[in-house]
Amino acid sequence: MKNLLFIGLFLGTLALTAQERNNPFELIDRLPASERTQEASGITGNPFDIYPDAGIAISAKPAAIRDAERTVAPGATREETPTIISATDPNVGKGSMLAIHILLWVLAASLWLLFGGLLRQCLAATVNDGIMTQLYTRRSGGQLGALWMCYIFFFLAGGHYIHLFALNHDISIGQGIWGSWLTYALGIAAAVGLKHWVLFFYARVFPVRKEVSRYAFVLMVFSILAGLFIMPVNLLASYALPEWRMTFLYSGVILFSLIYLLHLLRGGFIASRLIGSRPVHILLYICAIEIAPLLLIYRYLSDQLVA
Repeated sequence: MKNLLFIGLFLGTLALTAQERNNPFELIDRLPASERTQEASGITGNPFDIYPDAGIAISAKPAAIRDAERTVAPGATREETPTIISATDPNVGKGSMLAIHILLWVLAASLWLLFGGLLRQCLAATVNDGIMTQLYTRRSGGQLGALWMCYIFFFLAGGHYIHLFALNHDISIGQGIWGSWLTYALGIAAAVGLKHWVLFFYARVFPVRKEVSRYAFVLMVFSILAGLFIMPVNLLASYALPEWRMTFLYSGVILFSLIYLLHLLRGGFIASRLIGSRPVHILLYICAIEIAPLLLIYRYLSDQLVA
């Protein structure tokens, strides 16, 4: 009995050893490829086996059930794989912005080459009333046409500045770069044209035609200079470092404010003789035409920036 027990234990140990995965007597090369893969990874296909390696995900469900779960019924929603949306290309629009700068600088250089003497006189007339009087009294058809060309340039340069200011404050009218620039330029032209129309109507109603005509001419001269002075501000606000762009933009606001104050000061000298005889009409014009539009612009910008 002892001999039979010893032989049984010996044969059982050999049988258990032969069932190990690293059995040198198994002919693994003769097995199919799928079974060799399972044998190499330790997967036996038994749904009741427990695998300590958490990195291998084994589904205990039959293939038919897994396929049914992956199939989405008609009308049902299925969570899609998150789509990675790339950021907007920072170079988009830079070509159009560069083209606008080149166009404006070419126009400014052409106007300076053609009418440099006249523009220098306009610059000197801002601080010299005698030169302003000469420009007003000696203006001819050709000179007046040159002034109007420079006036139109002010609309384009001012519209570009407003476009840059709006872009840096995330204000958009949805017209694209070229459309927004031209829309802002037309807006400035409409505002200035409305002011000239009010001056014309004012001169027709009250006997102040000479003073109003000279005041309108002064408005044209200061606007032309504002268009020339704002060009470097536009260039710096477009291509300066991001932390300096707002500084240059607000320096443009200061520049416009100084030119506007000088314009009002010169207008006050023109209307000095009317202040004593018609003070109500002068105050009415200043409040309705000079101050009210500025308050409306300030209210609009404050609402947009706060929003």
